[in-house]
Amino acid sequence: MHAELLAQRVVDLIEGASFPYLDPGAVVGVIALVLAGAGLVIVRDYALGGGDVLPLLVAEPFPRVEASIGVVPALEGVTEPVLRQLARHAQHPAVDSLVVVGSGALATPLPRRVGGVPLRLAVAGARATAT
Repeated sequence: MHAELLAQRVVDLIEGASFPYLDPGAVVGVIALVLAGAGLVIVRDYALGGGDVLPLLVAEPFPRVEASIGVVPALEGVTEPVLRQLARHAQHPAVDSLVVVGSGALATPLPRRVGGVPLRLAVAGARATAT
C-alpha cells in the first residue's frame, strides 16, 4: 500500500478508537492494539539511531510491505522541539510518512511535510467520541 494510503488508514483507525486515558504511554498502547487488530505490523520503540526512538513504526504485513509510517504522540501540541524531533525521524530510511497524534485541534496548522516526508494529524478518538 502506498505511504499516503497507509497513513490515511492509520489516521482513520486512530480517530475511530476509544482512548480511556490521554497520556502518551496509554495512547501508544491503545494505538498499537488497534493497528495490530487491523492486521498491520507494528514495532514499538523503533530505534532510529543517534538516541532517537520512534514510539511506533507501522507497516503492512510481509509480502505487501511498500511503506512504513511513524506514529508520534504530541498530546500537548506540536511545539518547535516536537517539529525538530519529527524532522529527525523523517530522515530515517524506514520512515515514509509520519502521523502525529494530538488530543484535539492544533492551535497552529501542521506543515504538510517535514524533513521531506508527508505529515498527517490524527486526533485521538475524534470519531469515537463524536457519536
